[in-house]
Amino acid sequence: MKTSTDVDVVVDILTAAFLEDDPVVDWLIPPGTPERERYLRGFLRAWVTFMLDHEGTAIVTADHTGVIVWEPSPSERKTPVPPEDEEAFLADIAASTGPAEKRCLHLIELLDTHYPRDLPPHGHIALAAVRPEAQGEGARAALTDELVRLSLTLDIGGYCEASSERSAMLWERLGMERIGDPIPLPESEVGLIPMFIPPPGAQG
Repeated sequence: MKTSTDVDVVVDILTAAFLEDDPVVDWLIPPGTPERERYLRGFLRAWVTFMLDHEGTAIVTADHTGVIVWEPSPSERKTPVPPEDEEAFLADIAASTGPAEKRCLHLIELLDTHYPRDLPPHGHIALAAVRPEAQGEGARAALTDELVRLSLTLDIGGYCEASSERSAMLWERLGMERIGDPIPLPESEVGLIPMFIPPPGAQG
């Protein structure tokens, strides 16, 4: 297990994991869209680069089969993100997602608008994935063990938006609980499921 600033490695894992079986990605870039993988890579690259440039961390398994990308919550940041960096991030998404531009930008807006502002200290687990061929082979367990270690070391909780009922159930096994209503994606039956686990000292 290691942290990584190699955006290519992180994006490769995320793309492989999300391209074929993720309801949010299917909403973002519907199956059958020409050059679908290219636009997904563009979106993920813009997002991951932005997070890593602003206090985020990517944790990658040694065999490059799993990754978690997390960032400080807005209240935990050492330095606020400058408005011009936010604008450059959104411009990067717009320039790299082709026909998916509108929905990709709208997803980022939804995540920001619905982000809970009253939670105890925590990190935002923005992206977490395991390559399809490695699921069930220990990569997921290694990543979750690393999250637990980070939580204990930093004494922070964790917040995420699960992209499916299956993902939510996996997070629940880690002790996360659903908070609030799902975040609906327009013109679909898909909703992101907000989930939270408090800092270790606040549990139990």
